[in-house]
Amino acid sequence: MRRTVVPITLSLLLLLLSGCATSTGTTSPPSWLDRPYDKSYSEAEYLVAVGSGSTREQAVDAARSALSQIFKSEVRSVTELTTYSTSTTDEAGQSTFTQAAEMLEMGRVSSTTDALIASEVANVYTDPLARVHARVVMNRAKSVELYRGEVQQLALQRSALRTRRLMTGDRLAQYVLLLEELGLGQIEQGFLDQIQVLTGKSQAQVVLPISQELRALASTITVDIELDAPESARALLRAAFEAALQGLGFATVHDHGAYHLQVVYSAEEVVMEKSPYHYVRYNLNSQLGGDSIVYFSHSSGGREAALGSGEAWARAQRTAASDGVSEFLARLLQDLATQ
Repeated sequence: MRRTVVPITLSLLLLLLSGCATSTGTTSPPSWLDRPYDKSYSEAEYLVAVGSGSTREQAVDAARSALSQIFKSEVRSVTELTTYSTSTTDEAGQSTFTQAAEMLEMGRVSSTTDALIASEVANVYTDPLARVHARVVMNRAKSVELYRGEVQQLALQRSALRTRRLMTGDRLAQYVLLLEELGLGQIEQGFLDQIQVLTGKSQAQVVLPISQELRALASTITVDIELDAPESARALLRAAFEAALQGLGFATVHDHGAYHLQVVYSAEEVVMEKSPYHYVRYNLNSQLGGDSIVYFSHSSGGREAALGSGEAWARAQRTAASDGVSEFLARLLQDLATQ
């Protein structure tokens, strides 16, 4: 019997040494349950979070979710700090601070656990009640290295867009390319904000200069609108198209704009026998051009119903002014981006 006791004891000892990151309820609770940071995982080198669950998988998921929320909160704080320390000064010396909501929109911070780079399970503990606890850690240096790789790739893509933009003299084409660059810049800024959280060092502000350049460019794009529609629909449709274009930062003028938008709206009543409703079918055709060039053409339509004839006609006009104009704007930007 003595020959068998020794190898069993050694086997148990090796098992304990090799699996020291996992413990059960027979041992005292580990200190990391109350104090996540310790000598092995210091706050200077790691971000750490603890989670619990009925199983190991649930505990790890909870810990990663908690780590994600901690990370998101810290990045949001950095973004807000950047907001209130960033201002523009006009010729009169007046400083204007960018709104926090705008900056938070610029820095897109993901709260999903999948977005956490280089996170790993450091410890798992099962308490006497069979509840599982897990400690997940995120190595700051390793994550920063991976984030910087993403930043470099995005910067290269933005550089390629900027080169394309400099090669065209058309302001509308420049606007679309700059808008695409802004989208990449927002993603890049999100990574830079996360790097700032991980390193504690200020990072470059990418989005603000692009957004300022975009606003300046948009203000030079003037569009006049020619509207062919029944008198009852003209004011509503004109207001809708003007609001849509002004939402992009464009200036709408009554005539002689750099670009010309031609809009044709038509509608007709559709009779359906034995139906208590009145139906109106409408069509909205829009064409944007300039200097003998047609940039984009779009047609949309639909049918509206109401118990009264007047209401059916009014609904058709409202739908064209809302859904029709929104669809035109979305398709316009998509089409110009692919040209």
